[in-house]
Amino acid sequence: DPMKVIEEYGIDALRFFLTTNSTPGQDMRYIPEKVEAAGNFINKIWNASRFVFMNLPEGMNVEDVDLTHLSLADAWIINRLNETITHVTENMEKYEFALVGNELYSFVWDDFCSWYVEMSKTALNGTDEVAKHAAQSTLYVCLKAIVSLLQPFMPFVTEEIYDLLPGAKESINLESWPTVIENVTACDLTAMARVISAIQKIREVKIVNDLKPSTLIHIALKDLDGNTIKADEAMSAIIMKLAKAEWQDTLEGDLTVEAIQGGSLYIPSSELSNPEEEIKKLEAEIERLKSEIARSTGILSNQGFIAKAPAAKIENEKQKLEAYQKQYAVIEERLNVLKK
Repeated sequence: DPMKVIEEYGIDALRFFLTTNSTPGQDMRYIPEKVEAAGNFINKIWNASRFVFMNLPEGMNVEDVDLTHLSLADAWIINRLNETITHVTENMEKYEFALVGNELYSFVWDDFCSWYVEMSKTALNGTDEVAKHAAQSTLYVCLKAIVSLLQPFMPFVTEEIYDLLPGAKESINLESWPTVIENVTACDLTAMARVISAIQKIREVKIVNDLKPSTLIHIALKDLDGNTIKADEAMSAIIMKLAKAEWQDTLEGDLTVEAIQGGSLYIPSSELSNPEEEIKKLEAEIERLKSEIARSTGILSNQGFIAKAPAAKIENEKQKLEAYQKQYAVIEERLNVLKK
């Protein structure tokens, strides 16, 4: 009964589920868990909007929005926003609403809510007025674009949030569709993705080894080809702030290795307290990588997939397989050292 679903989760949650889980030419199954997930997504957006409004200057004039002096975090989220706008627009024009839903969910939940909101607090709570204004401008631009991109899928909550934005028109329906923001500070999205993955892994490692989040550890990073990545000042500051880890160009002695997106993370084993747990964790990672390698190999061995899939999708799968194989080799080498 759709009315019961609406009463429990809201009409926007049901609409988002129906529009982003449909595939042309196929029947769709009703999955309560996905409707609930849509409701949680809406709550996440609402809470993020509250954070933005609490941190915008009182009586903000939209003409004062300035994306000139962006921090690394600001530039990263704006570049990710541009990437999202491009992909969403392309897939909307092809009626690929499931892909649109995945793209928006990933950007809003993962990049904006989980990462940028946290990163922005340094500037928002700091004394540098230029950095603070840049973060406020970035928050405003992102939130306005987010509600505009989501409006076709959840019109009620996006209208309510939009009405609270400085400079809002009579209705969000009068806004133009978001376009790529020109002349924005460039950002290496691959490098930032690696840094974010490293932060996640550092947090996991501290939990596994019964270390407090505030415990300082030292790290080094390598790319998928085993080349050392030199510490970047701005990225190092983000890692220190969010993971309490000092990024160094090189580390000596016995090193624990962890697979991360786009490379490997190294930590002095002496700073960790549980080698047996490390072996167990690396063995689990080996099994996960074996599974991923088998999956990718199976896909690329499927002649039906090769014949029908777009060239970009095939190339993407090849790149994933190569990354999995390189990560497997690094983890296997570390396991062999630990088991000697």
